[in-house]
Amino acid sequence: MECECDIHRRQMKRPHKVINSGFYLVVLVLLLCALQNISAAEHPDTMRVTLLGTGTPFPVAERFGSAILVEAAGKKLLFDGGRGAVIRLAQAGVSPKEIDGLFLTHLHSDHVVGIPDLWLSGWFLGRDKPLRMWAPPGGRSMAKHLVQAFAFDIRIREAAPDHLPAKGVQIDAKEVAQGKIYDDGLARVSAFLVDHGTVKPAFGYRVDSAGHSVVISGDTKFCPNLIDFARDTDCLVHVAWSAGWKNPTPPSQRLLASAEDAGRVFATVRPKLGVIYHYKDEEGLSSAVRKEYSGPFVIAKDLMLINIGATVTWRGGFSASSATDKDKSGR
Repeated sequence: MECECDIHRRQMKRPHKVINSGFYLVVLVLLLCALQNISAAEHPDTMRVTLLGTGTPFPVAERFGSAILVEAAGKKLLFDGGRGAVIRLAQAGVSPKEIDGLFLTHLHSDHVVGIPDLWLSGWFLGRDKPLRMWAPPGGRSMAKHLVQAFAFDIRIREAAPDHLPAKGVQIDAKEVAQGKIYDDGLARVSAFLVDHGTVKPAFGYRVDSAGHSVVISGDTKFCPNLIDFARDTDCLVHVAWSAGWKNPTPPSQRLLASAEDAGRVFATVRPKLGVIYHYKDEEGLSSAVRKEYSGPFVIAKDLMLINIGATVTWRGGFSASSATDKDKSGR
């Protein structure tokens, strides 16, 4: 017959089993997260695209400013640095110090206001070499004046006790023209002119690596030059402000493509996946694209992830063929 002390000892042991089970569960979850966050660096034949910010100049908590991360051949390349880009990078498991290059489509504020955070936070977190930046004309001047604007912070952090490295706060800014602008032998970035109305010049970008590619339109109206540079791409990320009927601005005065315009581009290029981003009004967006294009496309949401390999798969966003956010694949 058990005495009271034996029963007490047995009960005291039970929580340890629960704690042990909980510990192993936590370890399992962390392991799964780590496996899920393995980047394109470990898969050299796969490109990984994260739509960090899909929003517009209008502040919306669910959709931050324009920023797209492309991981290819071990490099992390960021296209535009809109509002909240560093927060979204952190949510995607990427430190700002890991960014190997920043590419700006144009110098509108909603595409660049996140640059000081990317630049200075990356330095504070351990970047010991200049932030490399490619931008339209005016980019070098902007970089120079950023250094002037943050001179006090830079001076303080270079001194004791931080002693942050001077090279890490430099910005290596290059101004781009149409053509190949980056090539490390494994990944190549080409810039091409787009039509953003009165905003000149404005660029889109194409990234090629290991036989795969992604094209980012930047801000543009319907643009034949974009179509030429997007031929045979796996994934085409295209701006669409709204369905045409939702925009009161006369077509001749618009600075951005309508959803119908984007559909026409998709129909000509025929990517494995078309992606709509930088939209203001989602109402009618899918049906407007579908009027012009019968292939696979998705309306992007922040942190949507696209893997480009033998097939194109994605997670997040809103597929024209389904209202769910589960993994999908393109042809």
